[in-house]
Amino acid sequence: MTMLLLEIGCEELPGKFCASVYRQLIGDESEGGLVAKLLRELRLAPPASRAQDATVGTARPQVLVSPRRIAVLVDVPDQQLAETQRSRGPRTDMAFGPDGAPTKAGAGFARSRGLDPKDLQRETADGVEFVAAQVEAERRAAAEVVPEFARRLITGIQISRGMRWDRKPAGAAEYLRFSRPIRWLVCKLHDTAVEFDFYGLKAGDVTQGHRVLGSPIIVDRAEHYEHHLREQKVVVSQDERRKLIVAGLDARAKELGGAWFDPGEVLGEAIYLVEWPSVEAGSFDARHLRLPDDVLITAMQNHQRYFPLRDAQNKLLPAFLYVSNGDPRAVAAITRGNERVLDGRLDDAEFSHDRDIAKGLEQMAAKLGDVVFHEKLGSLADKADRIERLVGFLVGDGDEHLGEAALQAARLAKADLVTQMVQEFPTLQGRMGGYYATAAGMPAAVAQAIAEQYLPVSTVAPVPASLAGAFVAIADKSDNIAGAWVTGEKPSGSRDPYGLRRGAMGIVRIALEFALRVPLDELMERAFDGYRAQGKSVADEALPEAVAFIWERLEGLLLDEGLSFAMVEAALGSSAADIPARASRARAFAALEGRDYFEAVVTAYNRCASLAGKALAGKAPVVDPARFREPAEKALHEALRVAAVAVGDALGNLEIESAIKAAAKLRPPVDTYFDEVLVMDKDLVVRTNRLAQLAAVTGLLGQIGDFGHLPVQQAQ
Repeated sequence: MTMLLLEIGCEELPGKFCASVYRQLIGDESEGGLVAKLLRELRLAPPASRAQDATVGTARPQVLVSPRRIAVLVDVPDQQLAETQRSRGPRTDMAFGPDGAPTKAGAGFARSRGLDPKDLQRETADGVEFVAAQVEAERRAAAEVVPEFARRLITGIQISRGMRWDRKPAGAAEYLRFSRPIRWLVCKLHDTAVEFDFYGLKAGDVTQGHRVLGSPIIVDRAEHYEHHLREQKVVVSQDERRKLIVAGLDARAKELGGAWFDPGEVLGEAIYLVEWPSVEAGSFDARHLRLPDDVLITAMQNHQRYFPLRDAQNKLLPAFLYVSNGDPRAVAAITRGNERVLDGRLDDAEFSHDRDIAKGLEQMAAKLGDVVFHEKLGSLADKADRIERLVGFLVGDGDEHLGEAALQAARLAKADLVTQMVQEFPTLQGRMGGYYATAAGMPAAVAQAIAEQYLPVSTVAPVPASLAGAFVAIADKSDNIAGAWVTGEKPSGSRDPYGLRRGAMGIVRIALEFALRVPLDELMERAFDGYRAQGKSVADEALPEAVAFIWERLEGLLLDEGLSFAMVEAALGSSAADIPARASRARAFAALEGRDYFEAVVTAYNRCASLAGKALAGKAPVVDPARFREPAEKALHEALRVAAVAVGDALGNLEIESAIKAAAKLRPPVDTYFDEVLVMDKDLVVRTNRLAQLAAVTGLLGQIGDFGHLPVQQAQ
């Protein structure tokens, strides 16, 4: 095995792109990423199924990404791995004549595979014998294959926003597009440079050190790559840079008597912004501490990638830490520059904050009519009105004080969007409204609900902590989803520009967190009503599609919990109208699988549904006890009456196991019914009544779940 080094040298790459490239190239442990895929395709690594075969080695690469370079180090064989290629030819009786001599067809097939006809093999398929050729594929030296590997790797990296530069080289079909201009290429097999051309660049063995602190250097061996770069002030391993940065943050924070924290997850980006990291400290005027913590933290993290500090009492310190990539001798000047930038931003924030406080939320809300929410959906004032209507529906006849707080929060929820503060710090929308509500002396419940309206901000982030905030958040997200269907901009495939999948998941998670038993159909119907009231047209298919869109998010959440697809489908197919009801069914089904009473319900449902469903074709069952002829009919009718009460009460309280136990008592009379009653009686009236009785059983059990998705036990 020989170590291969491929380095792609670039202008400074964006931090997020660096992280993406690393994930693309390294992949997962089982299949690997782009590097392993290409090595397998070029036979420089064994197939994934043979990756643990010690006789052929493995191809787990080392991927090193920093701002100015993307590098791969991996062991490869000196030549391509052996591969047997087998192909089927014509039928044997067509390839060879009666005398055994090859025909033109047989000789031509053998010649095309580089074989003598006598070396052709035989194989049988569907009772017919064919000739077959088995040959060993050519094995080229690794040095001949590596240029193709390099070219395919560079062009195979997925880039969301690429750029082109310089002129298109002669003979190139199109411009090379990459995140930033590629300036050099290094390719080494152990101590041998692999030279090749790529879009006007010549691969060789010269790499570049740190832009300020280092110099160009020749890589004498692939194995010495990291050592050479460290000599030129480049820590090429992202993992090592992370360790150095964290250690530096810990040390500097301790010196300042505080602890650093990173709510904006700046560290993940900072490791890809520097090649020779050092952690330095700066400060800002303590008078800025009168601003809300969120404003200070956002100014430090979102704009400048700084790390804020808290003291032992959890209060912000007028200081920050930053990761430098510059000359350590210029630290004082670099720090002063960072401090000036931050102080300027905080001065602007103070001005905006004080002006907003003076105006107040009510005056801000009065301007919402001047701001377009969506060109097809009206203004922010229209949206605020729709949200308030939806919150009123969600509150219903509940707690009066809760309702007042939620409705006031809904009316003022979007007021902070007209402020300069939110325009400067968009991630603070909602939270600034909460601060301004508190400053205006509004009830704490109102301020909290305004601040929580956008939660959760991701599929795993916290949901609102207050019920009023939950109502406003659900109303906002429901309105967004309905609006997308009204405008014809609903999500499709991977396209979801408004983050509606995240919003729908938010509705699901909030409903589960607060056990909100709100019928989903009715919630979305009210959301569409808000647009109808403003003169918007709503297509007939909009409601069922939007509702199904949200149910799909619940399905995904339950599957992520480890529940089986069949159990989830059985729960989602129930007649339950609200999110907690269907979720509780899925979780209960998974917990009760294999229990006798659960299997009894599944069997009873499927025995009845398989016959009644086809015969009645969706017609509502009408059972007339006066038409019963057999004792088994009466027994099932009485058992169904008793079970209906118990099942209904249990389901109303989401006591799913109790409902299933009550429903399981129908299994014996159902079995007796099928043993003693001829359902498909010749008399149409009798037959219809019996089918209706089976449909009634199916209907009751269907309130628990659509057990047609589950396997049926054999009737005893």
